Amino acid sequence: MKKTILLTLFVSVFSCGEKDNPLLGLWKVDSKFYKGTCQILEDNNEVKGLVLYYNDDTTVYSYKDGQAKHYFFNNIKKHDDVYIDAVSGATNTEKSSDLVTLDLISKDTLEVKTYLMKKPIKEIWIKQ
Repeated sequence: MKKTILLTLFVSVFSCGEKDNPLLGLWKVDSKFYKGTCQILEDNNEVKGLVLYYNDDTTVYSYKDGQAKHYFFNNIKKHDDVYIDAVSGATNTEKSSDLVTLDLISKDTLEVKTYLMKKPIKEIWIKQ
């Protein structure tokens, strides 16, 4: 009985935490060019995107516990209707080459936009 109560409390606490920030969770990249999985999590009161898996047929990366963490972004903050990477200086200009924006299209679909040589690159990520 006590184990059931504790388990229910544990599940409630963690499911409520994800409802507070719809970005949190495991996301898979929907791309023809590479395979990728990212976990958006809170770490030291910052929202970060931890790269769990990446494979573009030339480079393969797979995160394992205990190794150095690779983050796609480091401190996402909500700004108007999108989330921006506050660390990259995205608040300064839309043409920043370091800009990362995340637009929550639905509860399970995220549009991630980065810039390369001042040209936008859009990706769709699907929540797992």
